[in-house]
Amino acid sequence: MHDGLYHDIVINSDHGRPFIGNLGVRLLEVDGHSAHLLMMQDVTLQKKLQREIINKQSEIKGAFEELLKQNRQLRELDLAKDRFIALTTHELRTPLSAMVSSAEILKMGLYDSPEQMREFIDMIHDQGLHLQDLVNDILDFAKIQAGKMDFYIEEQDPLPLVKSILRNFEGMAETYKVTLQIDAPPVPQLCYFDDLRLRQILSNIVNNAIKYNRPGGTVRVSFEGFGDHVRILVKDTGKGIPEEQYDKVFNEFETVGQVAEHHKGTGLGMPISRKLADGMGGKLMLESTVGVGSTFWVEIPNRKVLDPTLYRPRLEQVGDRAS
Repeated sequence: MHDGLYHDIVINSDHGRPFIGNLGVRLLEVDGHSAHLLMMQDVTLQKKLQREIINKQSEIKGAFEELLKQNRQLRELDLAKDRFIALTTHELRTPLSAMVSSAEILKMGLYDSPEQMREFIDMIHDQGLHLQDLVNDILDFAKIQAGKMDFYIEEQDPLPLVKSILRNFEGMAETYKVTLQIDAPPVPQLCYFDDLRLRQILSNIVNNAIKYNRPGGTVRVSFEGFGDHVRILVKDTGKGIPEEQYDKVFNEFETVGQVAEHHKGTGLGMPISRKLADGMGGKLMLESTVGVGSTFWVEIPNRKVLDPTLYRPRLEQVGDRAS
């Protein structure tokens, strides 16, 4: 007896139901004579079970790969959490230590003149403000991660807000020998934004544009109107950021090479700013050329694109960040 040929075919039965038949032909030797044996077996159930097994195997493989992916993400999140805890612990300890040391000097009277006493008081005040900024960053980040950041979005002209922000940074710009400039649009650029959150975003951008600029450099704020949004651009003449590091600017817990090596803070400012822009239905983007400077811009919708409940006037809210 020799191996035969087998093939699955679909056959229509007399009852009108098709089934899968395994048709086989084998060559036999019977009493010295060759003969062909024709066989057929209904393998419909067998094929169905095979398909189900293959599908289950595919599902199990997909679930296993998803578990591996989630496990990697959990490990990365765990590492990020550890970095964040270490970073915030260090950053909070620094101003606290300076405040305690200055307070102890004042308490023990270890100063030579009223002027020196005033210096220690000013140091405590400055470190207190720095500590407040750090705590605000941490609280804002926690709110955003929990989806509990409130927005009060209204149709407004952003120009008065931008002018107010630049006035607030005039002292810092003078200290860093940086010129602040604004290209005001000829007509109001009405768009929908939360004034407190937009102030937070632009203040963070302008602060960095001054801090990482060069002496004698400029920070220019301009406006561009498009069909469905308004763009506010902040352009500096600083060191610039390599393109491969763009994503790091907006990633939690990341620092950006030499650009941020002297930065003091949680590193959450730009990630928070991007999430705030997203929360208003907008975007926060970056373009930069090393050795020339960087341009950050916020895109703000000029029409309602979010949940209607977010479009409401801002009342005095307990716990909002001070402008």
